[in-house]
Amino acid sequence: MELTLYKPLESIPKTEYVIPDLELDDAVGILMCICEAFEISQAISFVVGGFGQDNWPVDCRTDLSTVIEQVPAILEKTRAGIYSFELDFYEQGIERRLLFKEDTNLVKVTCISRTKWVPHPSSVFMEKAAVSKIFDEIYCDFLDFSSVICEGLVNNTLLNDWKL
Repeated sequence: MELTLYKPLESIPKTEYVIPDLELDDAVGILMCICEAFEISQAISFVVGGFGQDNWPVDCRTDLSTVIEQVPAILEKTRAGIYSFELDFYEQGIERRLLFKEDTNLVKVTCISRTKWVPHPSSVFMEKAAVSKIFDEIYCDFLDFSSVICEGLVNNTLLNDWKL
């Protein structure tokens, strides 16, 4: 799971994505607007794969927004050495849930599908450092890319509680 750039970050013009004020009433609304700006920019891609499908059918507009809102709570756990949590891709179409469970020195990640798609394998094992790295990188990249694509949104005070 990662955010990838289609072009160098410095080549993206510093333009502010304008959204209706009614969407700026909470952190989730702002995160959704940032993800919409990523999609419109055509410079950033949300990439997820695994469990028998190299490229999951995800995008920035809908799927990244549902995932990124969960990342700070996950990071609080991993930074405290807790590796039992879940990540829910709840948006219609993808509808998958990843269950992370500590298993000795590793983390067992189980994919549960709520559609006809069947994960194969349904579980994989990862090192704790690799799990931490995935979530640290997507969080940092999200903030870095947001500061270029839509600086005003990422600096909105409503995101203060979401930020670590």
